[in-house]
Amino acid sequence: MKILRTATSLILTVWMGCTALPDQTASRSGEVLIVYSGNALGELKPCGCDKEEDQGGIERRMSYLKQMMPQEPNTLLVDLGDNFKGSTRQGKLKAQTMMQALGRMNYDAITLGDKDLLYGNGFLSSIQNIPWVAANLQLEGLALPPSRIKVLANGLKVWVTAVADPDLFYASSDSNVKLSDPLAALQQQLEAARKSASPDLVVVLTHMPRDKGMRFLDVPGVDIVINGHIEKDSDIIDMTPVEKGGKIFVAPGPLGQKMGELRVRINPDGEKTFQQKMVRLGSKAPLDPEMTQLYDAYNAKVEELFMATLAAKRKQKQNRVYATDQTCLTCHAKEHDLWSKTGHSRAYTALQEVNKSFDPECLVCHTTGFGKPGGFISEIDTPKLINVQCEICHGVRLEHAQNPQGGFAGEARAACGKCHVKKHSPKFNFSQYWLRIRH
Repeated sequence: MKILRTATSLILTVWMGCTALPDQTASRSGEVLIVYSGNALGELKPCGCDKEEDQGGIERRMSYLKQMMPQEPNTLLVDLGDNFKGSTRQGKLKAQTMMQALGRMNYDAITLGDKDLLYGNGFLSSIQNIPWVAANLQLEGLALPPSRIKVLANGLKVWVTAVADPDLFYASSDSNVKLSDPLAALQQQLEAARKSASPDLVVVLTHMPRDKGMRFLDVPGVDIVINGHIEKDSDIIDMTPVEKGGKIFVAPGPLGQKMGELRVRINPDGEKTFQQKMVRLGSKAPLDPEMTQLYDAYNAKVEELFMATLAAKRKQKQNRVYATDQTCLTCHAKEHDLWSKTGHSRAYTALQEVNKSFDPECLVCHTTGFGKPGGFISEIDTPKLINVQCEICHGVRLEHAQNPQGGFAGEARAACGKCHVKKHSPKFNFSQYWLRIRH
C-alpha cells in the first residue's frame, strides 16, 4: 500500500464494505525483517535417509534464530501452523515437543492450522508461552487474540492478524470449534487497527489453499499476506512470492525445511519495497544444544512407548507368516546374493547407527512386517525379520515356500512407493532404482 502525504490521503477507500487503513500523515520509514515458518507436520528432525532432504528440524531452526536475531533487531517472527501430524501416541509426543520448541523460540505470532486441532482443545490449552493469533477462529477453553502488534527497535509498528479457511476445519453448532467468515473478520480487525493502532505495516497470516490466500492481497489496508497449509508431507508447496499493487504474498515451504525471510523497506514517502528469500536449514547448519536436549527427551519417551507396546505384543500369540530371507535363499541363492549387497540388507543397521531402532516411524521401513500380524516385533523377539527382506516387495510368502508357485514379481512396484516417498527418497524413479536391485 502506498502512503500519500497529501490532504486527499485521508479519504477512506471502501472495498466490499471494508474501510481501509488511512494513510499516515507522518509516515515512519525503516526496515522490517519478517521471518516465517509453518507446514512442519511434526518433523522434529529429518530422518537423514537422503542428503537432499536432510534439512530442517528444531535443532537447526533454533540455531538459525539464535544466530540471526541478534543481528536483526527489527524482526517479526511468525508461524503459519499445521505443526502436527497423525493422531497417534507418537504423534502426540511430537506435537508436545514441537510446541515446547516453538515456545522457546520466541515467536511473535503463531496461528492454528487445521492439523493442529488433532488432539483437541484441552491439549492446546495445556501448552504455555504460545503467542496465538486468530481473528475468525474460536476454540472453547483457549484464548485466541484476534491480532497482535509489535513495536520494533526502530519505532515501526507492525500489526498482525490471522484468518483461516472454514472449509478446512470441522466445525458445527455443537462443537468446540467456531469459525466465522474470514473476510468479514479481517474487515473488523482492520477497522479496529485503523482506530487505535495506526500501524506502519499490516501483516495477514492466512491458513488456506494458496489461491484463496492470495485473494487477501486485494483487501485495502493489507500490506503482506503470508499463507500456510499442507495436506501431507509429500505435498510440493509453491513458495514463489507474488507482488501486486505494492503488496506481497509469500508462503513457507514444507516440513520446516527452510525459513522464509521477507525484508521490507518502508520509504519516507510510505512506499514499500520487498526482498524475499528462503534459507535452507541444511546438514551444514549447526545443531542447537537446547533443542538437542529437547529432542533427546522426545526420543526417550518414544523408546518408553516402544517398550510398553513390546511388552503387550509379547503377551500375544504370534503366528509365523513370513518365510524370511533365509528360507528364500534355499531356492533363490543368486537373487539373495544380489540383495545382500544392497542397502535393503543393511536397513536395520542404519537405524542402529543413529539410535532409532526403537522408533516405530522408522521401523516400518527398515524391517519386515513391522506393525503387521506375524511381522517384526524387536531385534530380540524377531531377529529373522530385521532389514528390508524379499517379502517386503513380493508379499508374505511362507505358503509359497511350502508350495512354490510363480507370479509375484509384479507386486514390487507398488511396495517401493510405500517407503520411497519424497522426504526419504526425493529422486526416486522406479525404472532407475530397479536397475540397482534387478533380479
